[in-house]
Parts: sequence; C-alpha cells; structure tokens
Amino acid sequence: MNKSQRKIESGSTRWVVIASFSALLVAVGVVIWQSRAERVVTKRQESFFEGVERRDPRLIERLLADDYEDRWGFSGADAAKSIVDVGSQFMTLVVTADEQTATFEDGTAEVKTKLTVGGNPVGPVGNEVTRRINRLKEPFVFTWEKQSFLPSSWRISSIDQPELPKELYGYKPGDIRRAMRGE
Repeated sequence: MNKSQRKIESGSTRWVVIASFSALLVAVGVVIWQSRAERVVTKRQESFFEGVERRDPRLIERLLADDYEDRWGFSGADAAKSIVDVGSQFMTLVVTADEQTATFEDGTAEVKTKLTVGGNPVGPVGNEVTRRINRLKEPFVFTWEKQSFLPSSWRISSIDQPELPKELYGYKPGDIRRAMRGE
C-alpha cells in the first residue's frame, strides 16, 4: 500500500470515529433528557389516566406504590378496585387533566390537577360521578415517590381530593362490580 492510500484510510477512519462519538453523545443526551423527573412523572401521570379510562386494574396498580395509602385507608389494590368500580358505570370514559402543576423535592413529587370527567354513563351512578367530579373546585393531589435509582421507579403513594367525602358509608372496594354480577 502506498503512502497516499494510507492517508485516505486514516482520514476516513477518523471521520467514522468522530461520527460514532457524536452519535453516542446525542443518544446519551436524549436518554438524560427523557429521564428527567418532570418528564417521567408527567408521562406516568398520563399513563395513570389512560389506565383509568380503560378501567385496567393491572395498569393502575402498576403505577401505585406498594405502600400506597390514602385518607380512605385504601391500599393500592383497593384503590385500583375502587377506580375500576367507578369506571364500570360508563360505556366510555374520558378523564381530562386541566391546570396541572407539579412540585419536586428530594425524590417526591406533588402533582395537582383539576379533573374533568366525560363519556357515556350507563346509569345514575355514572351521571352522579360526572356531576360531582366536574363541580369540584379544588384540584386532585397525586403524591409521587421515587422508589429506587431507576428513572421509571416513580409510583403514586397517595391520591387526595379535599372536597370528596371522607366517609364512604360502608362502601368496600369492588362492591359495585359485585352488585352488578348479583353477588
């Protein structure tokens, strides 16, 4: 191989190395940008509402922390059952998050959002849910906690809405679905 051929080979190798390194830097930058807490929590909040609209207890439970607890004393599994119970009163359910604000501090996030419920209720319970939720003045408060070092480890540790009644008058998670099945 003569001298001019070696110069061409070493020159093209240099460009391949530079292009590869640049592509690696871009990929790392995209991963870091996608892994920011604000972005991850926002996407997971959207996934939660998607699970509510689909009435999918597995998706809802996957987004709730193992130590989930709310003011009604529900565990994560109980909260998922209750959400599916309410959703069962709709042929189609649309949950819209309006006026969403989030604050982040030391592995926790508090997302406040007003919810609007729409869709096709199948009975008086669905109509009442729509009416009550849409009239609430205060936002729902979702408390998220980062469970480990992984960006995808954010889970909901509690859900609250101060205007909702604290007393559930004997309701147990799953009651509506059991009643619909005649149990």
